Amino acid sequence: MTGAIPPELGNLSNLQWLDFGGNDLTGAIPPELGNLANLDWLDLRGNALTGAIPPELGNLANLDWLDLRYNALTGAIPAELGNLANLWSLYLSGNRLTGCIPVALRSVPTNDLFRLDLPYCDE
Repeated sequence: MTGAIPPELGNLSNLQWLDFGGNDLTGAIPPELGNLANLDWLDLRGNALTGAIPPELGNLANLDWLDLRYNALTGAIPAELGNLANLWSLYLSGNRLTGCIPVALRSVPTNDLFRLDLPYCDE
């Protein structure tokens, strides 16, 4: 697949898995993906996505897998990702993220946060 992720995917209210890993997707991650209330797996790794991680992804209460590594994402990790109480796996390395890692993400059992070379935010 190539091109941008269609924001209309945010209308698929029953979607549970979204795996676009290893494609040639470009542009920003649509904030509308934060509307996918039943999503438990989001894999966008290995594309050419740019821009910031949308804070709206913190609305995905059922999400247990988030893989955004190996893109060209920039900016800070949104504090809203700390709202993902069911998150089991989190992968963000291979991007150009700055700032600090929200402390709430420290408890995610499987992660690659140590590869970011960023400090944890003050509590």
